[in-house]
Amino acid sequence: MKEKLKNLSISVRLLIIAIVIFTIAYSGIIGIIGQTLWNSEAEGSLIKENGQVVGSQLIGQEFNDAKFFHSRPSSIDYNAMKSGSQNLSPRNPILTQRVENILQKISKNRKAENLKVPSTLVTESGSALDPHITVRSALIQIPRISKNTGIPENELDSLVVKYSKDKILGIFGMKRVNVLKLNIELDNRLEGKNID
Repeated sequence: MKEKLKNLSISVRLLIIAIVIFTIAYSGIIGIIGQTLWNSEAEGSLIKENGQVVGSQLIGQEFNDAKFFHSRPSSIDYNAMKSGSQNLSPRNPILTQRVENILQKISKNRKAENLKVPSTLVTESGSALDPHITVRSALIQIPRISKNTGIPENELDSLVVKYSKDKILGIFGMKRVNVLKLNIELDNRLEGKNID
C-alpha cells in the first residue's frame, strides 16, 4: 500500500509539473517569441490607416461601392466568429441564385461577349473569410472602377500589379491580391493623397 501511495504522489507531482510546463511556461515562451519576432502577425496582422485599425490582412471585408474592388462572396458576411462557408453543392439553388445575381451585376459593367468571369469572383472560399481575390478577378473589375472613379484603366492595372502576390512557393494557389490593401490605396488616390 505504501508503494502505491508513493507512486500516486509521484504521478500527481509530475502531472502538476507537466501542467505548469506545457500550459503556462510553453504558452508564455511562445507568446514572447511571437511578439518579439513576428509582432504584426502576433497582433492579428492589422492594417492601420491614419492611426486607426481598418482591418486585418488575414480577414476579408465586404466592399459594395462601385468605385472599389469587390471581395469574394461570403455567406457569413465576413464574421470571423462564424468561420466556414456553407459548402453548397454546385446544383444547390441557393448557390445557383447567388452566382446568377453576381454575374448579372458584373455583366452590367462589361461587354457580354468578353465576359469570362473567374469562379473565384462568384464563389466563396472554404472559410468564407478570404481577404484575397485572384489577379484575374481584380482585372475584370477595372472597367467598372475606372468608370466610377475617373482613374484611367492603365493606372488601375498598375495598382493591381503592385499589390499582387505570386503563388505560395511558386506552385500553390493562384496569383492573388489583398482586396483591403488595394482599396486603401485606391481610396488614397481618390482623396488626392500622394502615393508611392
